[in-house]
Amino acid sequence: MRRHGQGMVSGLVVSLALLFFLCGAITSAWAEYPDRAINMVVPYPPGGITDLAARALADAMEKQLNKPVVVVNKAGGSTTVGGNAVATAKPDGYTIGFFPSAASMPEVYTYFYQAPYSGKDFKPVAKAAIPVLTISVKSDSPMNNVKDFVAYARQNPGVKVGLHGKATQGYLVMRTIAKNENLNIVEVPLDGDAQIVPAILGGHIPVGTPAYPAVKSLADAKEIKILTLLTEKRVDFAPDLPCLTEAGFKQPAGTFLGVFAPKDTPDAIIKTLADAIGKVSQNPDYRAKVHGMGIAVDFEETKPFAKSIEFYAVNLQAFFKEEGLVK
Repeated sequence: MRRHGQGMVSGLVVSLALLFFLCGAITSAWAEYPDRAINMVVPYPPGGITDLAARALADAMEKQLNKPVVVVNKAGGSTTVGGNAVATAKPDGYTIGFFPSAASMPEVYTYFYQAPYSGKDFKPVAKAAIPVLTISVKSDSPMNNVKDFVAYARQNPGVKVGLHGKATQGYLVMRTIAKNENLNIVEVPLDGDAQIVPAILGGHIPVGTPAYPAVKSLADAKEIKILTLLTEKRVDFAPDLPCLTEAGFKQPAGTFLGVFAPKDTPDAIIKTLADAIGKVSQNPDYRAKVHGMGIAVDFEETKPFAKSIEFYAVNLQAFFKEEGLVK
């Protein structure tokens, strides 16, 4: 019995030693993170507003983390291809996503598309920026502000409005204005700013919601008029342009560009990434670069960002339900 008891004790000692060794190895691995390149997945093709924001952030994060941060474009499936690539990735911090709301909580957008994952498959890291959309018209349009648009739409029932699609901020805003003012508008889904802007310039649609970077130079050249930015407050890089709230309308739900990791990613790694993004967001060179793209820097730490996502999801679901898009 004594030998048997001694054997059990020895075995327990060995097991504990092994456990401490493994824990130490894991802790050491986390402490050394990152020790190689990090892939940042963008669920769109290169060149768009989300891709540009991701590349600016990745370049700045490299300087903070002393390791390459490589942007990987995985377009398709209404952002779900890129979203699924992160949701199913190894939770070691070397595959992260730079996502808008559509990719980060696809369960809210089930009317528009199906995804093989949900928002529960991610762990939010930090909010990084806000894409800035506009309500824009051709320069010779009689409309000069949102009130003019309301009057024009009332006089021209069935007015066409070019949008990026029904799952976008432009759609949410235009439907909110239409409902509040009892307007009859026709949403025209187009394939990005590359189609929206020419449609406005060609007179095919009188109004559109292109991103600010897509129309900035045209507005400077007096070819397009920006009636408002789809933001809750004026932005630093376009202080003379009004925001939506100044016209008496609220955003139906928040919009964001944020960083996400697979759900089982260790908190220590999440903190390392969030701290790096936080430092980057205060960097004057980074802010100038991003603002020059027409994107607003808007950092939010991990926990506040997670709460914001929950708030956005509730509001979006309520909006889509009112629209009859969700049962």
